[in-house]
Amino acid sequence: MTKEKDYRVLGPGHYSLLVHGLSYEVFVRSGKKGYLVEVGGHSIPVFLGDSPGKGNGEEPNGSAEIISPMPGRVIGIKKKEGEEVRSGEGVLVVEAMKMENELVSSRSGRVVKIHVVVGDRVESGQVLARIE
Repeated sequence: MTKEKDYRVLGPGHYSLLVHGLSYEVFVRSGKKGYLVEVGGHSIPVFLGDSPGKGNGEEPNGSAEIISPMPGRVIGIKKKEGEEVRSGEGVLVVEAMKMENELVSSRSGRVVKIHVVVGDRVESGQVLARIE
């Protein structure tokens, strides 16, 4: 069984993506700390590995922040304050440009503060939660 190709390379850093039957023209440019993905006139910073802002989101005291990598709307909260979380486990879900983005913890610990509620609009770089 072969899988239908979901993208086509149009040129260096220029792609055509097929998502749920809809075609999108996408431009990917390298930045200082990751990539800038442009789709439909919107720019989305993409960070691989480390989170934007304060290195990998970890503070010297061992706490970590979950930071929104893009503007969007909170559509889900997977962990409550006081709950334990493992490194790589989802804590919040932010919708941006009709795509759901699960934001994960960079460390294991306890969720000490969630700064948003479902329905809140968030900005790129905004602190959404703190893990200790």
